[in-house]
Amino acid sequence: MRAAAWCRADVGTAALGCPRGEQPGSRWHEFRETRNVITMAPTRLSYEESCRRLCGDPRCSIPPMPDHRPGFDDPQPLGMNFYRTLIDETLNFTSLTLPRTFFGRSEIRKTSFQNADLRESSLRWNDFLDVDFTGAELTGSDMRSSNFERVKFAGTDLNSADMRRSWFRKCAFDGALMRGTILTRHQGSTLTLSPQQQAVIDWRDDDGPEPEGG
Repeated sequence: MRAAAWCRADVGTAALGCPRGEQPGSRWHEFRETRNVITMAPTRLSYEESCRRLCGDPRCSIPPMPDHRPGFDDPQPLGMNFYRTLIDETLNFTSLTLPRTFFGRSEIRKTSFQNADLRESSLRWNDFLDVDFTGAELTGSDMRSSNFERVKFAGTDLNSADMRRSWFRKCAFDGALMRGTILTRHQGSTLTLSPQQQAVIDWRDDDGPEPEGG
């Protein structure tokens, strides 16, 4: 069975029907076009609870969440950040709330980010290998210049994410929301995307500038 679609709070709870009059490419239309079993996403932990879960110690200090998407040259503190870090299956990000998290020059392997909130995060210059982003929120994230291999983006919210200069090998985008997602036309020729996804992507003809941190 294909990966289940995720029912998010911001699209309502009218479980089996889309509001009448919705156009192709809308959140509801993309949601229904997956033709998968509709599943309520599990409740996410709060930001504080998520930080303590990753820390492994309920007494650890909580880094302040940045008020903008983090950049390589931002002054400390960066909020939650992973730089030159090996992240594997022993670290589970499932259903964590970690907006504006910084990942840089790291290898992320066999890790679950299912249903995680990573809005406006920086995911540049990383290797993502056998990673699962099913149902995750990556809205407005900077995902440029990274390597994604065998990564699941099933039902992932990729709206307004910038994915230029990245490589995608054997990745699945079933049901992913991609309104305003920035990709080059060359990248698109290598990806398996639905007509609805293709219609709402922000296609570019060039790669744009190389991001900092490389």
